[in-house]
Amino acid sequence: MADEFLKDLNDQQKAAVLHSGGPAVVLAGAGSGKTRVIIHRLALLISDRGVRPSQLLAMTFTNKAAQEMRTRAALMVDRSLRD
Repeated sequence: MADEFLKDLNDQQKAAVLHSGGPAVVLAGAGSGKTRVIIHRLALLISDRGVRPSQLLAMTFTNKAAQEMRTRAALMVDRSLRD
């Protein structure tokens, strides 16, 4: 299933999504795909690595952006991320 979360990502984005060994920080310029990387990483951790949504922390600057990330990740894993 990891392949599904990696399609349409460039090499740098794939490396960030597949990062193992602990927390990751995604810093990049505007329009570089940061949100996409975070969403794909959340989906990969939940679906492929068995991490519970309540064990994940993703931060952004606005409530609107946070809701968008939650909604998009939930659609990718086909389940609610409210827990």
